[in-house]
Amino acid sequence: MTKPKHERQQWLDIAIVELQKEFKKEGLKLPKYRATIGLPSKGGFSAKNRTIGQCYYPAASKDKTTEIMVSPTQDKPLDILAIAAHEVCHGVLGAGFGHGKEFRKLALSIGLTGKMTATEPGPEFIRRTKHILENLGAFAHKRLDITVGQKKQSTRMLKCECLNDGCGMVFRTSSKWVEVAGDDMSCPICTALVKIG
Repeated sequence: MTKPKHERQQWLDIAIVELQKEFKKEGLKLPKYRATIGLPSKGGFSAKNRTIGQCYYPAASKDKTTEIMVSPTQDKPLDILAIAAHEVCHGVLGAGFGHGKEFRKLALSIGLTGKMTATEPGPEFIRRTKHILENLGAFAHKRLDITVGQKKQSTRMLKCECLNDGCGMVFRTSSKWVEVAGDDMSCPICTALVKIG
């Protein structure tokens, strides 16, 4: 039997329907919603703690629809499913709950584990969603590396501290001026040598 090949949008739509069926008894049933692969509004480009999913509540949507986004930086089917499940938990609870007690209870009940702001699929989630992943087949998407082509910031200011105990001057300057001054970088107040960095 050949597994069906779905486009990524179809895959995500079917995945969320199947997640809701699988976890219906735990209360994972969304009101009117849409889901998509797209960059979250904040933190999507962050090098640390990158946002990989987001849920917009009905109040933010012109037609009062819960909007769920999964970042295109992800491409592993289990991860996509777990991110979608995390965002569905937000959608089910509605605005005002964040990652608090109610969110934790719902997320744990469907097998998501770890830190509640960055849940992971636990053994129970994996066991209960295995059939969903098998039926869906491959995810028709390869991760987007959003750091490619980004220019590194080259204007970091360096901290300089006066070595004269009585002065206490602290200032910042660019690496260009540190290069110009060399080992003779001096305090603009008392002219004593400064420590850089």
